[in-house]
Amino acid sequence: MENLFTWIKVLDCSRIFSGPFCTRYFADYWADVLKIETENFFDESRLFYPIKNWKSGYFEVLNRWKKSINLDIKTADWLALFYELIKEVDIFVENFSPSVKKRLKIDYETLSTINPRLIYGSVNGYWENWDKKAYDVIVQAESWIASFNGEDKPIKNATAMIDAFSGNSLALGIASLLYKREKTGNWDFVNVSMIACGFQLLKQNITATSISGKNPDFPGNQDTSIFPFGFYKTGDGNISIAIWNDVLWERFCENIIPDIAWKYSSNSLRMAASEHLVKNMEYQFDAYKTDDLVKKLEDLWIPCGKIASMTDLIANPKFFENKYLSKFNHPELGKIVVPYKFVDFKSYEIEPLKLAPDLEK
Repeated sequence: MENLFTWIKVLDCSRIFSGPFCTRYFADYWADVLKIETENFFDESRLFYPIKNWKSGYFEVLNRWKKSINLDIKTADWLALFYELIKEVDIFVENFSPSVKKRLKIDYETLSTINPRLIYGSVNGYWENWDKKAYDVIVQAESWIASFNGEDKPIKNATAMIDAFSGNSLALGIASLLYKREKTGNWDFVNVSMIACGFQLLKQNITATSISGKNPDFPGNQDTSIFPFGFYKTGDGNISIAIWNDVLWERFCENIIPDIAWKYSSNSLRMAASEHLVKNMEYQFDAYKTDDLVKKLEDLWIPCGKIASMTDLIANPKFFENKYLSKFNHPELGKIVVPYKFVDFKSYEIEPLKLAPDLEK
């Protein structure tokens, strides 16, 4: 069986998260990904927590299967070697500031003359003519994501959500260009802006503000358009419930809170009374253990779930059976669990786990 990207070569000058997340997708499905680093200018995520025996779990997750080469493109001789590598690859990925890549002579205009079939993928914070530095935490702040989290003050999302979405979006753009190139012979440059990805995550909420002219209140654990669609307290923990239509709401009320089954028959009425309804629901939920309530709601075909901890995930064999998570016996980090497959093809399988590359001396 031919693997998905066995015929694809990728040269990766990106670092930290969004760029490496993008190129890992191609490495996961058998592309040959070569990471450009130097002893003095290496991917800083090699130093990020968790660290054990001088190895970073952060770097390992994002750079599995890749190879690394010590190549300083700031020097003329090494830049010439870099250009020779560019001639042989299908994809080049970087996340430098716009002025930096021009100064290094690795911009699209330069590289596309060396390799006319090169697909050039770029991810940066804002756009191609602004050198402002950006990291996930900055873009969460400036894209309004942070001011839309929390209950009484802005809160950063615990994971690098914009980094991941940016990397995923760049992989989608590059895969689209691979298809276009094979069908027409045309190639192109694709840029993903982290701030634009942050705006995409706002979904309908920015439209609501444009209509009302007002910033929304902090939503806490509730959705801003649908009720009930959020997290709720139980007798011994918390549960997530997603009731998006009136039929589910009626079924929920008849079986859980029958005294109000005839009220709040539309989403608009429920949204207007959400504070009162949360108190009523949680009063009823207090009589249930979380697992019992989840079982009861699932039997009623009402979408719900227990708020899982990280140790819950690691203890759940279903996620490993489906390869969404994988256990790996790392020589330095020991027995670790890593995120694994998130795109599932019928005929193409993800590559078995291998180590991220050491820094070449």
